[in-house]
Amino acid sequence: MFSDFAMLNLLAAKATEKQLLRGFTTVRDLGGGSLTLAKAIDGGLITGPRVYSSGAFISQTGGHGDFGLPTDVPRKIGELSYPERNGMVAIADGEDAVLMRSREQLRQGATQLKLMAGGGVASDYDPLDVTQYTSKEFAAAVSAAENWGTYVTVHAYTPLAIKTAIDAGVKCIDHGQLADEATAKLMAQKGIWWSLQPFLDDEDANPQPEGSPNKLKQIEMTKGTSTAYELAKKYKIKTAWGTDTLFEPELAKKQGKQLAKLTKWYTPFEILKMATSNNAELLRMSGKRDPYQKGKLGEITEGAYADLILVDGNPLTEINLVADPENKFQIIMKDGVIYKNILN
Repeated sequence: MFSDFAMLNLLAAKATEKQLLRGFTTVRDLGGGSLTLAKAIDGGLITGPRVYSSGAFISQTGGHGDFGLPTDVPRKIGELSYPERNGMVAIADGEDAVLMRSREQLRQGATQLKLMAGGGVASDYDPLDVTQYTSKEFAAAVSAAENWGTYVTVHAYTPLAIKTAIDAGVKCIDHGQLADEATAKLMAQKGIWWSLQPFLDDEDANPQPEGSPNKLKQIEMTKGTSTAYELAKKYKIKTAWGTDTLFEPELAKKQGKQLAKLTKWYTPFEILKMATSNNAELLRMSGKRDPYQKGKLGEITEGAYADLILVDGNPLTEINLVADPENKFQIIMKDGVIYKNILN
């Protein structure tokens, strides 16, 4: 949040090539300033996956997207922090401000909008149980997105945060590890997408200082992961797979490992389907804001984007093969172009 943004873009250009070489040909980025990165990839300046970018994530003051210094408040009206000036985050309080910041992201090319609906682990000012944004504030973002033919997704863990967002017209919940049975029923009834991550208190968790408030929040949140997946299966909720890797480049290398962890709840076939065709269905919710409409995503059919991976082994019986893309992915193709070929 405090590094030179020009340097961050150079680092991102390298990181996005590595992501493609881990077998990810299309990704959704829910905030952090990736609009320019997406344009550079599409323009052929750098190599990487297709990026469905939300632009800046939108947060209230003191919310999960407020990464300012403790001395930043009281803040002068109109004064922007460094992350705001660089399009990583947009702090907005009140319906009018949320509407303006939403329209700004759409103006710059966002394919969907991302708002922070409740407390988070990596942010310092908001306890996990805090509900963020009112129904009217959510509705302002939803109206902006729907006028542009796309949708709003939110960061949320708790039942109240999830329900408030859904009641305002939000179409996707990211995380939701602390959801209860009533919340899951609501999501199923409304046809809401649930973008879940296998958050566990293990070596792959986003690093937090031991004993810190953020670490305690992380432990509380991970305790709900198994219940969340069980509820998603029980109520047949449309479920997507994501990673939510941030602030730790080393964790990005473990994307495939995070996917393989789903064997705790799903068969290898269900896992691969979720990461391909299910995720593609969620991406297509961007409607006419979808910049990748020349072909189909997440399937091998005539008229689809030619995205293919040749695996040394059968992931339908050995899902852990996806955790070792460097050695086990022999060919990686995106849109008919081979980016990796280590066949003898």
